[in-house]
Order: sequence, then C-alpha cells, then structure tokens
Amino acid sequence: MSHAMRRHKQMLPFDECLDILEEGAYGILGTGGTDGYPYALPISYAFEADPDGSAETPRGRLYLHCATTGHKLDALAANPRVCFTVVGRSQVVPEELTNFYRSVITFGTAHLAEGDEKMRGLIALGNKYCPGLDDFVSEEIDKAFKRLDVLVIELEAITGKEAINLTRQRP
Repeated sequence: MSHAMRRHKQMLPFDECLDILEEGAYGILGTGGTDGYPYALPISYAFEADPDGSAETPRGRLYLHCATTGHKLDALAANPRVCFTVVGRSQVVPEELTNFYRSVITFGTAHLAEGDEKMRGLIALGNKYCPGLDDFVSEEIDKAFKRLDVLVIELEAITGKEAINLTRQRP
C-alpha cells in the first residue's frame, strides 16, 4: 500500500492532513485501470473523518459521485484499491526554482454506496459544495438519486507532505 516517506522531515502532522482533506476543492482519484494502464481523474469529493482515527490507524471515508456506468466503475470492479490525492497549496516560485506545496495522499478501498449510505454521501457532497442551500440540494438529490452512483473510499492510510521551504519556516 504505502511506503515510508523518504523525506520524513517534510511530513505534515496528521491534523494538517485532515484539514487539507476537509478544505480541498477537488482531488485526483487513481485506480489500476482496465487494460494495463493506470487511470487517474480529477473529481469532486466530500471527506468524513472518523473521530477515532489517528496517524497510526487513519479512519474516515471519502464520498465521490459518478455516473452509473463508465471507465471509473469498470476499473474499480477490476480492482477496488485506490489512491486519492489532494493538493492543499501550490505556489510556483520561479526565482527559487521551486513550488511551495502542501498535499495529501490517501489509500483505501472503494465500493458503491447503497441506500442510506448513498444518501449520506450525496448530502455530504451537497453540504460541501452548496452550503446553505439545503432545500435546493434536497430537490436535486431527489431528482437525480436513481441516475447516479456514489463511491465510498474507506481510508486505510493518510499522509501529507510539504515543500522543504515551508518545513524550514515552521517554528
């Protein structure tokens, strides 16, 4: 699954990883693909942390919405193990030949949500991307519920890293 981080001094504290997952606008879902090629795509998501999670035993889940057919679902049917990456900060600094970044990579197993779990995922996505529009979100969920699916990624590992320049700025 995940390997020890080579540049461990740049590893983000676990709570900062969770912040990036909470605040990120989108992530990149990586799968094993279907024809020998990996498959990765940018996608909206909602993160739900488990209060019992820790850096040693990360817990929580990601919700992603999708169509009911397609390459992504074919890839996950072949191999449900995935990685999901979120970049929380990226600032190119040409005069230093670098990028000041903070990012998180997660690993987990994906499955299709059903029933209450599917509704929970759609509500989480609606709350994240349409805050304060609860009635509108409910109407849209009712209209589209049968025409879409929700993927749930049960998280097994969460790690984050930042640019060495940002690490050096820490107290």
